[in-house]
Amino acid sequence: MADTITADDERYAEMFSVADQDANRGVEDRDYSGALNALRERGPVLKGSPRALLGLPDVHDAHYLGPPRETYTLLSYHSCERGFRENLIFSSEVYKESSGIDAIGPNILAMIGQEHRSYRAVGQPMFLRPRVLDLWKRRWIDDAVAMLLDRLHGRDAVDLNMELCARLPMYVVTRGIVTDAADALHFREHLTRSTFGAYAVSPEEAARSRAEVDRILGDTIAARRVEPGDDVISGLLENDLKLADGTSRKLTDQEIFSYCKLIIFAGGGTTWRQLGITIDALLTHDHFWEECRDDRSLLEPAIDEALRWRATDPYFPRLTTQDVEVEGVLIPKGVRVQICLGAGNRDPKVYERPDQYDIHRKKHHHMGLGLGPHRCLGMDVAKQEMIAAISGLMDRWPHLRLDSDQPKPRFVGLDHRGMTAVPVRFR
Repeated sequence: MADTITADDERYAEMFSVADQDANRGVEDRDYSGALNALRERGPVLKGSPRALLGLPDVHDAHYLGPPRETYTLLSYHSCERGFRENLIFSSEVYKESSGIDAIGPNILAMIGQEHRSYRAVGQPMFLRPRVLDLWKRRWIDDAVAMLLDRLHGRDAVDLNMELCARLPMYVVTRGIVTDAADALHFREHLTRSTFGAYAVSPEEAARSRAEVDRILGDTIAARRVEPGDDVISGLLENDLKLADGTSRKLTDQEIFSYCKLIIFAGGGTTWRQLGITIDALLTHDHFWEECRDDRSLLEPAIDEALRWRATDPYFPRLTTQDVEVEGVLIPKGVRVQICLGAGNRDPKVYERPDQYDIHRKKHHHMGLGLGPHRCLGMDVAKQEMIAAISGLMDRWPHLRLDSDQPKPRFVGLDHRGMTAVPVRFR
């Protein structure tokens, strides 16, 4: 695996380009934060999807979201908060209409109520903070950060987006699940082709990729049944699924497949983009970099503020299960709702100077990783990855700065947002 994380492989550039991903979905190469704010100023709830309201094409939405539906968008903080917390009314079962999610298999993202609580509880113990520090940080995160930063010694300048941000979470999450996989890039490439990237390849190629992913996961499950380890699959095999009728059973292999595929997707993409966003924020506001360097307890607030200010995923879909009134707007049963946290996290009714990045901001729940029953399962793993990476940079290069000889990095995208690059100079 060490070869995977440090290899000079062109697939990194192909798989981890924010600008290319959004260009393929009909999105301009720019920051839409101001445009989302403007939508919120029109009203806390608007009829139409974010794309439609912004005048953008719904490219590939059938693959990502399912068949066309009447859509409403929640834009104020309080409407978004309600959309996240009231999951029986604003149902996550909307994901069952997505062919990309369907290719993963039944999973907690598309569940609600008791079913969601039961399945989430099987994996939850491995993602709570004490376990994250003992398992993820000690076994995988710290070693991965050290390998990546060792690789950068002797260089004058690099793009941290490709050399650190993309590599770290992909390695860590794959290592935590497919501990014997020889090539994390190989695994993620086939996982993408068999799920959310299936629209871009032939059905035969998607089927071959699905078979390869299932082979790797199947071999790992078989090995862990014989010799359990300290990893996610061993935990999923050990923990019981408690059913609504009071009985318990073990997860099936297919259920473990789905669980692992979802974790790898969520754990690789979100942390990659959010780490780049946070490093850029600290280096752009270099007084905050210096404060965090001198007091590492400020790193977690700095990461949380970046999640509020520039969350990489600015909206999430739901499906209404009944007629519901939100901030004076009646939303009918059976329509798609987009919870636009990108606008809600900058609501001036909740945050002072919401468009500014301020690590000393008065603490208030942000929605960068969701809220309510579907709040990000792996958020503590993601935060520990980002803390370890930024702290490692500060230890080795305390006076790190953005590379003024390179084009200024830009925050771009809509469906999935991130930095075009994170060019830095070490000396």
